Amino acid sequence: MMPFLSPNSNGSRINSPGLPDRIRRMGLIWLLAIAGLAALSNCSLAQDLSSFDFDFRNPLAAFDDETNGTQARRSEQPFFGFDTPLMTDLLDFQNQQSEKQIWLIESGIDYPSSAFIVGAQLRSSLLLARTNRDNRFSYLGRFPPDFRGRTASDARLLQGNAAFATHYGSMFHGYFETLFSDVFTFPTFNQGSFQVRQAYVAIGDFQQSPLYMFVGKKNVSFGDMGTLSPFSQSMVWHYFSPLAEGIGAGYSEGGLDLTVTALNGGRGIRVARSAPRGQLSNFAVNGSWSGMVDEVGIKLGLGYLHGTIYDANVAEHINFAIAGDRNPAWNANAGFSWRQWDFAAEYTTTLNPWPVTDTRVQAYRTEASYRLTNTPRPTRLSISWSEGLQGPSGSEFEFNRQLVLGSAVKFNRHALFTTEYVLSSGFAPLIDITTASDRSVRQHSADFGLVLVL
Repeated sequence: MMPFLSPNSNGSRINSPGLPDRIRRMGLIWLLAIAGLAALSNCSLAQDLSSFDFDFRNPLAAFDDETNGTQARRSEQPFFGFDTPLMTDLLDFQNQQSEKQIWLIESGIDYPSSAFIVGAQLRSSLLLARTNRDNRFSYLGRFPPDFRGRTASDARLLQGNAAFATHYGSMFHGYFETLFSDVFTFPTFNQGSFQVRQAYVAIGDFQQSPLYMFVGKKNVSFGDMGTLSPFSQSMVWHYFSPLAEGIGAGYSEGGLDLTVTALNGGRGIRVARSAPRGQLSNFAVNGSWSGMVDEVGIKLGLGYLHGTIYDANVAEHINFAIAGDRNPAWNANAGFSWRQWDFAAEYTTTLNPWPVTDTRVQAYRTEASYRLTNTPRPTRLSISWSEGLQGPSGSEFEFNRQLVLGSAVKFNRHALFTTEYVLSSGFAPLIDITTASDRSVRQHSADFGLVLVL
């Protein structure tokens, strides 16, 4: 999301092309990209799914050169130590938003007695960008006020996480994660640059029962909220990814995952909100199924969030006191994997119009990626198109759009290097959206990322 405003622009307005022209251009880009990636398959050996277990909860799992895309089951581990495969899953900032508690419980199989596991993650980025409107930068990986003029060059540590996971026998588990983020600092410091991002306990043992419980602050199980892009989140994540406190229960067996979560009232992080505070006045329901059909890996999911920030006639997402009539959201998502190809799609929408814009808030993504073989290091190429819609057709605040062409190279189990070209279209910040938006904005960005996990 873009919670800040850019200063007023003095440039002249550029007329935006019609929607059919955009669709034709994006279709041409998609076809050319797919054709180019398909041509690469003629130069490499196809990878059969019998030797590659694609995990939809972690699209980069194929890069784990030691486990071949799966979490290897090991003999009993020492009480204190490091578990890079586990922490890669739990600290993943882009994927597995709805299933992290499942990974935590499953990892207890490796520690049948008890354990204290330490982990850390660093996400650094170099951004080079140009926009066509003065002081209007719409790439969602940074806040608009960070830059002035029409060009930007920016290098920073975006996020730094320290975390630990604990197992108390085979039944009880805990997770605690701190976050430093240079892009989460607000002028009021209501959500500062250092915070406890997640802290929860889970109760369950999948060797005894598929049922489990959890309580605390965590990513809410709602939708998928992932992406096949190597570094940048999609519009769906920016518009609808929730993090809140509450209590929940789930079922996980045979590829079927079901979760029900009761959420504390008030303002959560990003999208969750309900009134009154001091009560479990919000809830989320999520379900997914994943499995193999012939040689195709499939994941299908549905989700429902009862209370969102798109309920009031004021465009804001910090003030705990502002709330209107409840405006729920629902989500549908799908993923497919065939040989070296992965595909993903997701759609989320509110049930009712947002009073600020008198229009339902919607976001969707369509993505594809291709895993190269016979390369010195495991490499993945990807293309992603995502869009957020929240205004009437033709309005200045109708949309935010994002095209990402990405590549990811995994040097080893700890280090991932990413390169992305990002085209951001439209400027519709979700604060004062009706007065600050400009649909003519186009930002071209080159983003180089390095992700380190221990």
